[in-house]
Amino acid sequence: MLCLVGTGFVSGRCIYLKKTKFASVEILNKKFFIPAVMNFIDGLALQHTTMDYSRYNRLRFVVSELLKRRVLGAYPGTDGKITVDVYVADTYIEISIQDKGVPMWMEISPVGDFVNVTDEKNLYNYMIEFMTDGFGLEKLGKDGQRIYVRMNLLNKIGFKEPEPYQSIEVLDTNIFIREVKTHEDAIEAIRCIYSEYKYSYSYERFYYIESFMRAIKEKEIMSFLAVNEHGQTAGHFALVFSSDLKNMPEISAVVTRKEFRGLGLFAKFMDYAIKFGEKNSFRALMGQPVAFHTLSQKAFIKSGFTATAVLLSYIGSDIESEYNKNKERLDLFASVKILDESAGCVVYVPKEIKEFTQKVFEKMNYNYTVAENASIGDATEISIETYSTLKTTKILVKSAAEDLEEILKDAIKDSIRGKNEMIELAVSMNAPSSEYAYEVAKKCGFVFSGLLPGSETADYFIMQMMIGTDCNYDRLVVTGEYEDLKNEILLING
Repeated sequence: MLCLVGTGFVSGRCIYLKKTKFASVEILNKKFFIPAVMNFIDGLALQHTTMDYSRYNRLRFVVSELLKRRVLGAYPGTDGKITVDVYVADTYIEISIQDKGVPMWMEISPVGDFVNVTDEKNLYNYMIEFMTDGFGLEKLGKDGQRIYVRMNLLNKIGFKEPEPYQSIEVLDTNIFIREVKTHEDAIEAIRCIYSEYKYSYSYERFYYIESFMRAIKEKEIMSFLAVNEHGQTAGHFALVFSSDLKNMPEISAVVTRKEFRGLGLFAKFMDYAIKFGEKNSFRALMGQPVAFHTLSQKAFIKSGFTATAVLLSYIGSDIESEYNKNKERLDLFASVKILDESAGCVVYVPKEIKEFTQKVFEKMNYNYTVAENASIGDATEISIETYSTLKTTKILVKSAAEDLEEILKDAIKDSIRGKNEMIELAVSMNAPSSEYAYEVAKKCGFVFSGLLPGSETADYFIMQMMIGTDCNYDRLVVTGEYEDLKNEILLING
């Protein structure tokens, strides 16, 4: 799956790469439409992507089976519409099937390594999981359900290893920051990231020049180099944008070359990002300092960020970095700074976290109103993503209805079968059903982790579940406001 992780002192949230809807076709649930739709997809996929035939044939087989199941089973005894969309991103193709028919949630789930070949459902799910590079389901409320499968267009084997940095003598320490706009600067940024993380950084666009430049052009990322007067690169950071956190980019991909450490470069990055955000009318900024590095925690607080969440075991243990020599999952803190003084929200706050939420919002100088007319939604709107490289499941709830408990229990079972290690649940507090979602999540075994407010998309509260182990707060190395945050969350969770 596609996810942004790891930044040395600061890490990143999983995000979706920007994708373009290449084509869309709507059909009735008639079997004779299936070959025509598949021929339509064939022409698009093979003419407009870099995928080879063998990989595409695997994807095609899965898509045709999914489409056949929906055509034959979505609307038993009646007519209905099915929409097939083809999306293309720099590193993957995605094909989705959406309809308002009989739910397919119970038919698809990760199965892990073991498959009982006498069980048709397990065999079917094994086929989906191991013949594609990713799949997911979204419950869209009144818009029905969406099932999608993805296949990567590029393999990591195709990476050209950047020339590694050699130790240098620092010729001057007069550092200035410039935005990456040229191929030459992009190459330098890639070398900087590679020097710290090799190929363990999951945001693959950072390893392909053309893809990197296109991400900049399409405003998915903004990349910055720190350079001295002699042209020596001192470090790099990026602002990464996400539709789940609209107009609240994350400060990420932060790397400081060893020779330039101790010069306050991290604080310089923070200051530059804030001024840049104010100039470009960002609503807020978000960052995630690693929970063992107190200097970065202090730098965020000094720059006016508010500690909002403790994200336990957030980064996978296989990240290659001198900051993860023990090869353990890394813990993070979420931190937010409001840049737009007029920004505000109306939130439905679960009673158990009401005092905590008000305290955080007031520290942030966030204009908020707590609504009192909480209610259960008419339909659950939810998306579930599995990130196999991180061994993590991410669940985002926009609205919660009575079937939420069943959906969460199924997601937990799927995560266990898929050998994932952590589940993150993000719930929109702007929906009247957030109180209900909180109580259902607690019942299912999730614990409160904090807030992620400030974006134009939604203000979220975050809950987590560690699979096979308890939440471990003891290993956190914290200071100041981050220690206060940890203690308040421990009180809420009892």
